[in-house]
Amino acid sequence: MLSRLLPNAARIVRPTRALYLTTPLSCHFIRRYVSPAVSSVSLERQREIAAAIRAYQKDSVTVPWFDLAHRFRLSQSDMEHIVALDDDRLQKQRKLSARVTQLADQAFDSQRGRCDWDSVVKKLDVPLMECLGRFDASLSSVPVRSLPKFVDWLPDDFLLLKEFVQRFPGTLTADDQRLVSAFMNVKQADCVMAYSMCIRPQMTTELSELITSYRDKDMTWKDIHQRVPGFASVQALTSVYSQFKAKVSSGPKPATIRVRWTDAETARVREIIRQHHSHGDMRSCMRVAKSDFPDKPLQSIESKLYYTLRGWQGITVADMERVKALVDEYGQDWTQVGQVMGVTPERAQRIWDQSQQHLKATKGWTSRELDILRECIRDDSTEGTTDNKSYWASDDEARLLHLVTLYDPRAIDWATISSELRRNVSACKLKYRQLRKQRESKMAAEHADAVSHAVKKQYTQHQNVNWVWVSESVGLSERECLEANQFGDGKARWIYDPDTFSWDMANRMTKFIETNYPRPLPVNYTAVSNYMWIEPDDCVKMAGLLRGEMTWTKDVLAKVVELRGQGMMYKAIAQQLSPNLTASLAILRHS
Repeated sequence: MLSRLLPNAARIVRPTRALYLTTPLSCHFIRRYVSPAVSSVSLERQREIAAAIRAYQKDSVTVPWFDLAHRFRLSQSDMEHIVALDDDRLQKQRKLSARVTQLADQAFDSQRGRCDWDSVVKKLDVPLMECLGRFDASLSSVPVRSLPKFVDWLPDDFLLLKEFVQRFPGTLTADDQRLVSAFMNVKQADCVMAYSMCIRPQMTTELSELITSYRDKDMTWKDIHQRVPGFASVQALTSVYSQFKAKVSSGPKPATIRVRWTDAETARVREIIRQHHSHGDMRSCMRVAKSDFPDKPLQSIESKLYYTLRGWQGITVADMERVKALVDEYGQDWTQVGQVMGVTPERAQRIWDQSQQHLKATKGWTSRELDILRECIRDDSTEGTTDNKSYWASDDEARLLHLVTLYDPRAIDWATISSELRRNVSACKLKYRQLRKQRESKMAAEHADAVSHAVKKQYTQHQNVNWVWVSESVGLSERECLEANQFGDGKARWIYDPDTFSWDMANRMTKFIETNYPRPLPVNYTAVSNYMWIEPDDCVKMAGLLRGEMTWTKDVLAKVVELRGQGMMYKAIAQQLSPNLTASLAILRHS
């Protein structure tokens, strides 16, 4: 009976097996032969995948394995394996954290007030920074010290803090501060305060009193500097201490009392100035004012005289009109004019001279001057392309856009356009860039949703994007669709690796940029990213490398030194850094 069923079963299984193996879009086939292996996924990527899965598990939501497989290009079994590996890693970290905390409690030295971390490192055979990072203060029974004042720190602790902080490059981050706090067994804020005093020591009241007590005990400045090691030298300590003591002994400045002056008193001050300031002698004015205002402070009297004189010496239009009327009546008898105006004769003459200059400066235009001015305006308006006005009317903008469309984007005759619009070439180019950018922004805002929806539909169905179909469905050109699209799921990374670098992709991107964004047009890397289906930042970096540009950071220079130390030639080193980097530039940077 079984032998009779086997041929029928084989006939049924064979077509099914053939259909299974010949289906190009089979998910099992794609995931098995196209998706990368777990071993090839970086540790950061594995943590990202595990975090994404745990976010669903935390909210008690069914994990969308299909969407995650589409996003990370991994099968469900691979992702479950990654989560298991991450769980093992976290479990090991928790065990290590508990072990580090236990050993730190055992190694606590009550006399010094902190743990002996050297013994902890020897027992665990783990680097010091990792031990400090795994230390859990919430599980520790060691009391944390509070040293809010600089004088609370012992010299040994201060020197140990300064030596430990030097292990961190640059400024301390929040994580670095936590490690310092765990190492010193002192509150994090107190460690930050002490370290700030270490790099920028300042004299405080508590520190000044401590130094004074040391001096009362007949201690030398050298011994005091050893107990207060924040200052660079003994001379710096003595100088800052002396300046602080002098500032404290002088006391705060007395508050300034505002004195009010009545209109009658102000009039009397003006009369004193008019009578006793004929030759610029302020001493006689001050002497008379002190006798007339005995209840006023001397500083207030001096300020009142000075500001009244300065305001009184100012010449107004009313003064010029008045002196002109008096001159018409009395002539240039400055003694009489000054007596009527209440000023000195010298001031009356000075007002008259300034009034004559004012009238000369505001005199009307003659007919000859107006003719010359009209001729200059006429000549300036007929100079053609030298006009570089910043204002553009809407008609001028529309005409500029129309003229640009008459030429190929790679060969725009800006000289002809400039002569047509009677503006400079640079002004025409700048305005065209502004109008093009405004048009792109407006178009992107209006059509971004429609383009992104069409791209998402294409990518979901075919795992790639047919930009011709997207252009026809939306009603825009292909480049406009590329610039407006905001959907970017599944975009690949493109990091330069000399072993896997492909010139085919590089030439494809370069050709797209040269065709659609010829100089001097700025490159829209959003469109480049959508065309290549690569992350925008990677496109920007790769385009710079293809142009021969290189950012020489400390890490890059260190890599050059390392490769050169291994005996590698400069030409090979240049190829390790960039596809278009020359050996001469690598030699120059290395030297």
